[in-house]
Amino acid sequence: MQPSSSTYEQLYHYYKTTYFLTEEELEALQLAADKIPYKEKEVVFQGIIDWMEVSNLFPEITITASVAHKEAILTDLVGARLSANYIERHTEIRRNFLAAGVSLESFTQLLVRFHEGITQLFIKHNENALNLVLAYKKFSQIDLDILTKEYREKMTRDLEKQNEALRELSTPVAQIWENILLLPLVGFIDSKRSKDVMEAMLDNIADKQAKFFILDISGVAIVDTAVANHLIKMTKAARLMGAKCVISGISGTIAQTIVELGIAIDEIETTGSMKDALKWAIKESGSQL
Repeated sequence: MQPSSSTYEQLYHYYKTTYFLTEEELEALQLAADKIPYKEKEVVFQGIIDWMEVSNLFPEITITASVAHKEAILTDLVGARLSANYIERHTEIRRNFLAAGVSLESFTQLLVRFHEGITQLFIKHNENALNLVLAYKKFSQIDLDILTKEYREKMTRDLEKQNEALRELSTPVAQIWENILLLPLVGFIDSKRSKDVMEAMLDNIADKQAKFFILDISGVAIVDTAVANHLIKMTKAARLMGAKCVISGISGTIAQTIVELGIAIDEIETTGSMKDALKWAIKESGSQL
């Protein structure tokens, strides 16, 4: 979900406050930028483009986009035209660059090189340029902060996608026969994973109108009270959806553990192997092998 305009407005005031950048300083930078000959600004810009091309750090699409937006970049960055709209535009630019595969380190180098070139122009064309340089330093720090913020958010989005993919891989429900679904569980089962498993199980039962569901736990590392309770909840939830559930892969060790824990599983159908569970489900469904 894209941030709202009010979010960028809040960021604008946050950055100005955090870096002690005043309106007077921004106005002074914009006036000083107007004194710099356009050709000299263009030289700095072209130097960055040349560096991007020889560095092999930037995909061609990002170089092409930079050239296409030269005027806007020079206006924004040389004139330090910080605003809510500026933050929104340059957040989008950074998002596109990062999505194209540009690393945080490469983009940081790009900004630092560009800002350094512009700083030298401020010094060249303004007497007593110390205050301007200090103000532009604040602006450049904000520009870098916008980049790192977008990078952090990208990492968060990527991690969420990876976690979602892992959750899907950890709950591989398969239809192995008409009206019969199988979910082999492997590894550890905690509260979070049991919730994901139950959601995947119920969604598939509803989507495929399954009447039988096999939970194979031969690959589950540890069966304790919590795991057993999770399994019981899953079978009860399946029953509420109109599907019979059988737990397969009950080894002697697991059976002994369940008995020692005193967990009642009288209402649950169990088998020693997945093969036996499939035979049971096919028989109960009235299908023929």
